[in-house]
Amino acid sequence: MAALQKIRSKGVLLVTIIAVALFLFVAGDLFRGLESLFQKSSQQVGEVDGKSISIQDYQKLVDDMQTYYEIAQQKSSFSEEELNRIKDEAWQTYVQQQLIQKQCDELGLAVSDAEISDIVKTGYSQMLQVPVFMNQQTGRYDYATVNTFLNEYKKLKDAGTQIPEAYEKIYKYYLFAQRQIRDQLLTQKYQVLLSQCFLSNPVEAKLTFDSRAEESDLVLAAIPAASVKDEDVKVTDEELTAKYNEDKEQYQQFIETRDVKIIDVLVVASDADKKAAETEMADAAAKLTAATSNTTAGNAVRQATSLLPYSDVYKTKDAFPSMISSLLDSTAVGSVKTPAFDPMTNTYYTYKLLGKTTQPDSVLFRQLGVIGKDEADIAKKADSIMTALNSGAQFKEIAKKYNQEGDSSWIATEQFQKASLDADNTLYINTIYGMNAGETKKLKLENGSTIILQVLKTANPITKYNVAAVVKELKFSDDTYSKEYNKFSSFVAENTTLEQIEANAAKNGYTVRPINDVTTAAHGIAGIRATRDALKWVFDEAKEGSISPLYECGSNDHLLLVALTGINKEGYRSQAKLKEELTEVVKNEKKIAKIYESAKNVKSIAEAQKLKDVVVDTIKHVSFSAPAFIASTGASEPLVSAVAAKTAKGAFAGPVKGNRGVYMFQVIDKTKTSEKFDAKAEEESLGMNNFRNASSTIINALYMKAKVKDNRYKFF
Repeated sequence: MAALQKIRSKGVLLVTIIAVALFLFVAGDLFRGLESLFQKSSQQVGEVDGKSISIQDYQKLVDDMQTYYEIAQQKSSFSEEELNRIKDEAWQTYVQQQLIQKQCDELGLAVSDAEISDIVKTGYSQMLQVPVFMNQQTGRYDYATVNTFLNEYKKLKDAGTQIPEAYEKIYKYYLFAQRQIRDQLLTQKYQVLLSQCFLSNPVEAKLTFDSRAEESDLVLAAIPAASVKDEDVKVTDEELTAKYNEDKEQYQQFIETRDVKIIDVLVVASDADKKAAETEMADAAAKLTAATSNTTAGNAVRQATSLLPYSDVYKTKDAFPSMISSLLDSTAVGSVKTPAFDPMTNTYYTYKLLGKTTQPDSVLFRQLGVIGKDEADIAKKADSIMTALNSGAQFKEIAKKYNQEGDSSWIATEQFQKASLDADNTLYINTIYGMNAGETKKLKLENGSTIILQVLKTANPITKYNVAAVVKELKFSDDTYSKEYNKFSSFVAENTTLEQIEANAAKNGYTVRPINDVTTAAHGIAGIRATRDALKWVFDEAKEGSISPLYECGSNDHLLLVALTGINKEGYRSQAKLKEELTEVVKNEKKIAKIYESAKNVKSIAEAQKLKDVVVDTIKHVSFSAPAFIASTGASEPLVSAVAAKTAKGAFAGPVKGNRGVYMFQVIDKTKTSEKFDAKAEEESLGMNNFRNASSTIINALYMKAKVKDNRYKFF
């Protein structure tokens, strides 16, 4: 009882403890849920119409797109710029597919598997026009080739054997191509449906034809707006406001952007670095001069760590940089070029011409690998094969006995001349290119293998060169970089506001550069490599007026400082941010109005010629549908074309207020082109033109309605 009484006396405390425990239990689940939600949100690379795409899914799209270009262009690597284009294309393709898919779902448009199958069979898609799907003899798409590959892939898959990486890549591409074909066909259906909404009529067709077929020749007097000095035109704030309100829709901004100012310091080699590089190149040239064989010349190239690897084979001029290839014909065999600097490539170079000859550009050959129990057995079989071939035996028949195809293939100089070749590949290529058509040879490689080579045909004999070249990029030293970094770092530390930076930049040798309307779709700042961190700072961390940390970027050769000067939200750009642009527009209009006042009573070209700053010229073939280009003002002037179309031959018109000046003209001739009016063709053309003009507007409208968010900058 005492114990029970004690529990009762602590009842409030116990209830409180239990309540807190329950809260912590529930809150724990809540916090874990929020944490999971936050982690999921942090992995979203973008959003289209409320539908998010994760970084993992987007990366798969990029990988698929990259595989396409690897197969289509037969490339295994891409530059950073090329990879950025692939990433952008993957994103744009995804966004458009999402926009179109939603519309098609609402309209009931779809693409059937049968339609995809028909396209794959006929090859009627650019996605299928890739080398791996081509017939090697015709060079055209071949469904039989595709089908054979798919059957082979399925056999390997069903057998559970290891599938070669090349097969996996091709199959992955095949699936990607099918998805792209489906999306493209769906887009075509949507566009065809839309195109039926844009029609024409006989009246519009005739007016459009006449506006194109009727041409006028003019004697035109122009007074450029630029002839009025800026100081003779005053612009008030009220006029700027009126102009802003008049053209406000032009200043609508659909995505948020940032305005920044940057200092970009490019670190370059110092005089001391150049002197050290010249000493190194002189040493390389001396070693090339002393080389008594191709091998020792190649060793000199390797010791110098040349950007251009040496292979002891003959190559065309295309294998060498232009500063070397342009000199080869004037270089004597055995001589060494004095080291020189090429500013276009920022490289020093020297070379020794080891040989010059005429060789075929390509060779048709076939080969047979000799397999045996040991070296003696291989040698015996190789001799036996050579004897049989020299006695008239068929190469392919012998190949079959050794379970080989023995098919012929072409080898072209461009396939190997830019590669770094080992000893066996060098021997292999030199053997093939040293043989005559119809000749058969036994070749033993350094790796111990023996092959039988037979050359069937040689083609396109050209001049080739054996060149040992040392090419070295002029780089700055660590000491040079440290000095530049310390100097810029001190400047940044001493100038902590934008006002201070702009006031002191020039005297310290730096330039402040404005960059407006930076978007999240950019791959960096000012096109400089490896500035993703700076871009993230601009959008995620900086406040207006903030100064960034000092960034080391580029190819480790740039130092970057960024100041955020403006945040441009979605909506209408403010009048204050547009002041300079609006001022120029209003100034131009007031100049034209001023000129118009001085010319409004002119009744002839003769009178117009007496005006100040007038330029008289003859303009021919002016039609309503093609705005006249006036060379004296550097502008296309639609209003001149419109007035000319309504002015009779011999009549005078003007003055006309244009975009860049005031114009007066006399129509000296009226002609019609030889084109014949075809009402049906004209109406069809107008309908398609109207659709083309509207289609981009429709896609833009869908894009804006979908509230697309591009956050890829956080990941790439």
